[in-house]
Amino acid sequence: MNMAQFFHYVQDAPWYFHFLKPVLQILEPLPNNAKVLDVGTGAGKLLELGKSQTGFRWEGADTDSEMLSEARKRPALLDTPLHLLIPDILPFETASFEAVTFCSVLFLIPNPLPLLEETARILRPNGRLVALTPTGEGNISPKIIRQIGLHPQNWTFFLWRQMTSGNGRSWAQKETLAKFARQKNAAYNKQIVFNGLAAVEWIQF
Repeated sequence: MNMAQFFHYVQDAPWYFHFLKPVLQILEPLPNNAKVLDVGTGAGKLLELGKSQTGFRWEGADTDSEMLSEARKRPALLDTPLHLLIPDILPFETASFEAVTFCSVLFLIPNPLPLLEETARILRPNGRLVALTPTGEGNISPKIIRQIGLHPQNWTFFLWRQMTSGNGRSWAQKETLAKFARQKNAAYNKQIVFNGLAAVEWIQF
């Protein structure tokens, strides 16, 4: 099993749905048939969920061709555009999308500002940037265990928690998206989700 195959396995664990769910909730106000780009889509789980639960036109993008190969294995994504990226470049026309999502992506990039500028460029007026990031905080309580359920693949939840905590706390301290929103005179919001284990941030341009 290579890294992309393992990430596919992680994304298909039941807990990962609960992790991603707040992103879909933040996107609910978008008009039907809105174009949404998921950057760093990995094995494509958000695309699969989005296509099943919304009327949006989804596209995925990643810098890893093996990740995109895993996404293409999902039957629901057979007709979904999947783009191989060069870091910091989004090869789309200006004002192309109503929303761009980043799930566990931005907090891993040493300097995300070039990518954020590209995101602002390809968003349409009133477009929305949505980022989901582990906080490195919160507790693994009986409540969260009941929420995600007991399942053999959910051991990856504990691995995710261990491997993302440090970068998650660092991202929260930097307030990168809040500062970027102020520079763009855009509206910024943040919500703690997943029993305190994650944060969803969004900028309305």
